[in-house]
Amino acid sequence: MNFRARNRIILVAVVILCACSPALYLPTINDASRAGISTDSLIAGRTLYINHCGSCHNLHLPEQFTQAHWEKVMPEMKRKTKISEEEAKLISSFVLARCKPD
Repeated sequence: MNFRARNRIILVAVVILCACSPALYLPTINDASRAGISTDSLIAGRTLYINHCGSCHNLHLPEQFTQAHWEKVMPEMKRKTKISEEEAKLISSFVLARCKPD
């Protein structure tokens, strides 16, 4: 594969990945306060969510599901993606900060 073709493939992948991310909320100080975690940690969780979860399937907005749903699917997703416990906690914090109430 030549240099130009490889760059096109990379560009298409980046565009597809980034197309979903604007709909995801950007964590605020209020989200961090409500979640009991720093804004930087929520932003890290958002980034991990986009990079890891979005690499296998369409991203779901956190508010699409309840806390119970997210807590049920996260262990299975953690196992499938082989992310660390710390990464899983950051992703969970991000989605739980704005999920639907149970």
